[in-house]
Amino acid sequence: MSLATYSRVIFTELYELELLGSTHINFGTIVKFASLMIFLGSFGLALLSSLLDILFLKKLLVNTSPKIVLIIGIPTQALMIILTLLFLDFIFIHTVPFFYNGPLRAFEPSEIVIIAVHLIVATGMSRVMIEIDHKLGPGNLWKMLSGRFFKPREEERIFMFIDLKSSTSFAERIGHLEYSRFLQNCYQDFSIVDRYRADIYQYVGDEVVVSWNPKKGTDNDNFLKAFFAFTDLLKKKTDYYQKEYGITPYFKAGANIGPVIITEVGDIKREITYHGDTLNTAARIQEKCNELNAQLLISEPLYKLIKNKAAYKIDDVGTIHLKGKGKDVRLYRVAQLNS
Repeated sequence: MSLATYSRVIFTELYELELLGSTHINFGTIVKFASLMIFLGSFGLALLSSLLDILFLKKLLVNTSPKIVLIIGIPTQALMIILTLLFLDFIFIHTVPFFYNGPLRAFEPSEIVIIAVHLIVATGMSRVMIEIDHKLGPGNLWKMLSGRFFKPREEERIFMFIDLKSSTSFAERIGHLEYSRFLQNCYQDFSIVDRYRADIYQYVGDEVVVSWNPKKGTDNDNFLKAFFAFTDLLKKKTDYYQKEYGITPYFKAGANIGPVIITEVGDIKREITYHGDTLNTAARIQEKCNELNAQLLISEPLYKLIKNKAAYKIDDVGTIHLKGKGKDVRLYRVAQLNS
């Protein structure tokens, strides 16, 4: 997207060359050359932007406000775009003579400025679209625009409710402002679940709700590995959390699988929501963790879908009554073998 304007300039430039020169340029060659230039420009911008984001902007965002990041990031992005354009112009001047022997000219400074402005705007729009996609969840923006969620529809989903233990006492001990910063840190670490194809549905106070479609969630036991990857990361960072907050975070979770209704709600503010007994049951299962001395509890239907049961310590805790449920539910306590 960010190099759409440059493709137009390439064709315009080659068109001018054909008018000025004495050698006919094959249209197929023009297309190949323009495609190569666009690919080089896109790849270069993507590489530079990723390096800037990973090595600098994300680390800066942890310690400063988004406003400071934007103030630094936008001019830096603009500089990278200009440097990329100058690089492409250099390639253009030194490559065209291989298939064209007419007069050549480099871009004028004014042309560089115009192209750069177009690219900066296009890159900014791309960034906005990416942020909206992050807000809605990966892939949901296009689904909303295509009307997929306009009417309620039923899907089979795995839901896991993950809650911080002793959250009230933590907040009272360190104060609500520091507690909020503590939660921010925990949720940054929680992003590790993305490696296991989890969709983060909601952050509700000190609780996170994540979801999978059955194929992604049960493939390689992703729904279990995601939770334990998060808890393992918190264990590795125990010294950090103790030093920063005097707290060792401990999260417990309950998970269930079943049919849910997914739809788009709201007018002034739109949101994708899930409804159904599957979510309510998962939330009630999580509430039983303290009573049953478990860090992770799952329902019987989900237990049956575990691919490698030998990799975990799994205990049948029996048929349990859940608040608000007419039927009792059979639950299983799951732990890592080395924990």
